[in-house]
Amino acid sequence: MLSAHRDIPELIKKKYSGHFKVLAEGKGSTNYLPDKDRHWYQPDVVLRSLTEPSNVRYIIEVECDPVRKAMVGACLLADCSVEAMQHTKAGLIFVIYSKSGKKQINNFKDKVEVIRHRCPHLSSIQVVTDEEFKQGKGFEIRSTGKKKNAFSNQAR
Repeated sequence: MLSAHRDIPELIKKKYSGHFKVLAEGKGSTNYLPDKDRHWYQPDVVLRSLTEPSNVRYIIEVECDPVRKAMVGACLLADCSVEAMQHTKAGLIFVIYSKSGKKQINNFKDKVEVIRHRCPHLSSIQVVTDEEFKQGKGFEIRSTGKKKNAFSNQAR
């Protein structure tokens, strides 16, 4: 496993663990969606609500060399998982960190736009580079817990 593939989930844990229950793949942990018995999808990171731990708020895929077909498939799997698990919507974020993936990022965004309307259980589908993700640019994550002020990372 490439170090960036481990580093990004660790960054997410540090940055968002105060606002979400962060479940990251690796070191013996696996994210089974929609549940352990029907685990047709295993995303890299899942952000669950602190106030309603069964509610998935965001699904994050950390991608080395994604393929357009695989991204479309992940969108559909995420949507089906959210539909089977809960009544609230969840966001999906793809974080692209390889050079070849970054060169194709506009193609990935185009494919996401084509499939977006087929994923009614996803509140948003976003594709960003690892640099944008680390800087908080080009995507949004909002906390919906007990805290009065929701935070967001918006494109600046």
